[in-house]
Amino acid sequence: MPVLFGLVVFLVACFGLTVFRGAPYVPTHKHQVEVALDLLSLEPGGTLVDLGSGDGVVLLAAAQRGLRVYGYEINPVLCLVAWWRCRKYRTRVTIRWRDFWLAALPPSTKAIFVFAAGPYITKLERKLVKFAAQQNKRVLVASYGFALPNQRLLQSRDGVLIYEFKP
Repeated sequence: MPVLFGLVVFLVACFGLTVFRGAPYVPTHKHQVEVALDLLSLEPGGTLVDLGSGDGVVLLAAAQRGLRVYGYEINPVLCLVAWWRCRKYRTRVTIRWRDFWLAALPPSTKAIFVFAAGPYITKLERKLVKFAAQQNKRVLVASYGFALPNQRLLQSRDGVLIYEFKP
């Protein structure tokens, strides 16, 4: 019984405490993932970063399209789930058990996918503006469900909003 209690406490901590660093885990629908990837229209070999990669649904779909993908996830349980789902594409998918707020994004990043909660959007915008300026290049961002209020919307479809960050 103590082991079961410990497991329950661990799972509650993994899923519940992440709310204090960003959005809680909410699965992204496969349709919206496909829409986001279509709208981003990255060439095979291009690099996509998924901030808060959850169970790996975005990572898997992007890898199947030939993209190089990096996922950042603070929840260790979800990291394991994503790693398992993406194991076939391990040469294209890198999953990092890390708080993306503190992580340095790969310089090869062409696009970013994010499903963030409203209170964190302004902080996210600052991080993306800074990243585009540091890299001195254009970065596309697909935001599922939440608008970036200080950015010009390029296009949208089915709840996926596409933005461009320039240096």
